[in-house]
Amino acid sequence: MLQKLVQNLFLFSLCFWVFDASAQIQWYDPLEYEEVIQGRLFEEKNYHRLPSIMQESVRQPVWNLAQQSAGLYLDFITDASMISLEYQVHGPLQFPHMPATGVSGLDLYVINEEGNYDWVRGKYSFGDTIRYQFELKQAKIQSQEFRLFLPLYNSIAGLRLGVEELDDFQFLPKKSSPPIVVYGTSIAQGACASRAGMAWTAILMRALKEPVVNLGFSGNGLLEKELVDWMGETKASLFILDCLPNMQPGINMSEPEMRERIQYSVKSLKEKQSETPIILVYHAGLGDSKVDLEKSEQVIFKNRLLQEEFESLKEQGITGLFILNLEEIGLNEDDFVDGIHPTDGGMKKYSDAFIRKVSQIRN
Repeated sequence: MLQKLVQNLFLFSLCFWVFDASAQIQWYDPLEYEEVIQGRLFEEKNYHRLPSIMQESVRQPVWNLAQQSAGLYLDFITDASMISLEYQVHGPLQFPHMPATGVSGLDLYVINEEGNYDWVRGKYSFGDTIRYQFELKQAKIQSQEFRLFLPLYNSIAGLRLGVEELDDFQFLPKKSSPPIVVYGTSIAQGACASRAGMAWTAILMRALKEPVVNLGFSGNGLLEKELVDWMGETKASLFILDCLPNMQPGINMSEPEMRERIQYSVKSLKEKQSETPIILVYHAGLGDSKVDLEKSEQVIFKNRLLQEEFESLKEQGITGLFILNLEEIGLNEDDFVDGIHPTDGGMKKYSDAFIRKVSQIRN
């Protein structure tokens, strides 16, 4: 009898402790604030990458992928030493070739005194509700700016961020500077980065310290007119067109159609933003290209075709057009998870190649 009473008292005290600890957290819902969802070309109270008005004009697979939050992020300032997050997602937590931390996880960085990004380790649990807890153990805790990258391959059903009640906290509004806009495939979306911050677009963003918009659509980066026309409506500092891996002559389009889409995409963007540079990107190759000659020949064919269209556009008087070739990207067989999608090391090579190319363009 006494033992049972002690057990009940212990359970009661434990429940009280959990409730009491929870009561000390002040929660913030980003969707209750204006213009704090960053990394996209529009403003809505959701975590989508395309605006609602595009739902009727793009294919259903593209719309579905646009609801995944790849490349979206939140900036905020706080003096908290502990930052908690809770959220739900609609899709599977992980893939056979990509971990839950990349598919459904968050990634937090703090901006240091030099203006660079330091990664913050998070404790996490994945379930019906995903929970992260980030603890900072710095010598001096002060008000600092953070960047929180959202999941690469899942759509968020609800998210809240919490700090202790006495801690200061403020979301930062979206920056007004023109972004780099990337239109690409699953590789641009982030497959198969181990964390959201290791997608090459996120690495590029941190390195250049300027906004990047991720319009990577897994298996569906096809230089489609509806998306290209919409992209051109908002001022960009640079366009990156990296759709070659998804464009399959004889499978999902003809060779003439592929050529026409390349031509149209560049001309349409240049018509609207004549001074904005455009980078066309080669297919970066496959991990098994040395032992699968058929696939290797397909890569060579598509890269040759892109080079021909690049030269044709230049001959037509298009200026501010650049190309990033296979050698400049520099992937080898050890840089792939499944022979198609890069590892974190492969993602770093991608971003480094773009950093060099952007430096060449701007200098």
